[in-house]
Amino acid sequence: MLSERLRELLNEKKLSLAAFAEMSSLPLETVRNVYYGKTADPKISTVLQMANALGMSVNQLMGQEEPQQEEKTIVNYYRQCGRHGKSVISLVAKYEAVSARAERDAGKKHKIPCLIPCNNIAAGIIYDSCETAEFETSVEDAFTGIQITSNDLVPMFCKGDVVLIANRFPMHGEYGAFIQGDRAYIRKYLEEDGKYRLKCLHNMGEDIVVDRLDQVEYIGTCIDVMRI
Repeated sequence: MLSERLRELLNEKKLSLAAFAEMSSLPLETVRNVYYGKTADPKISTVLQMANALGMSVNQLMGQEEPQQEEKTIVNYYRQCGRHGKSVISLVAKYEAVSARAERDAGKKHKIPCLIPCNNIAAGIIYDSCETAEFETSVEDAFTGIQITSNDLVPMFCKGDVVLIANRFPMHGEYGAFIQGDRAYIRKYLEEDGKYRLKCLHNMGEDIVVDRLDQVEYIGTCIDVMRI
């Protein structure tokens, strides 16, 4: 995803959103929307300006590897073949791809790090004091998790649940994990009247409302729940 790739590159180069917007001659809001995944399909002109500012090709910015010489050679041979040769190459490639996919699917479970809060999560999770553990999941997009240690978030999440989190900013109406100050929160993300609301999931806390998305850090989007 372009937003993930852009965050990675700007972090590597230690560039702020404002500095990158100036470098690429783009409005700050345009850069911010791409950075946070709010613009899922930006204009090609926008992507091109970003790539030029970073000194790379559009394919490199999108995280797509440039074809290797070996791949170019195979394509060249394929184009020189007649109908029979092309059929043989296609059949072999299809067989190998299906076999490789079957092998990947057989071992598709992967381990992810999981945060285990040590405090009462009703007041937010003290991020720096969490314990960590590893859990196995078959949810492909999950890159981390948070184990729920109380029933403060019932009925959405119950004690013992492991909330699986994808590495992307939530869309309107989705649940996400956010960091503000020294605490992390699991909240419902809403866009209202030009502001951004992180809606509390229980009656003991207040919503977090910000004017700009860069006023809050995010861990990711809640995409599934493991019942332990």
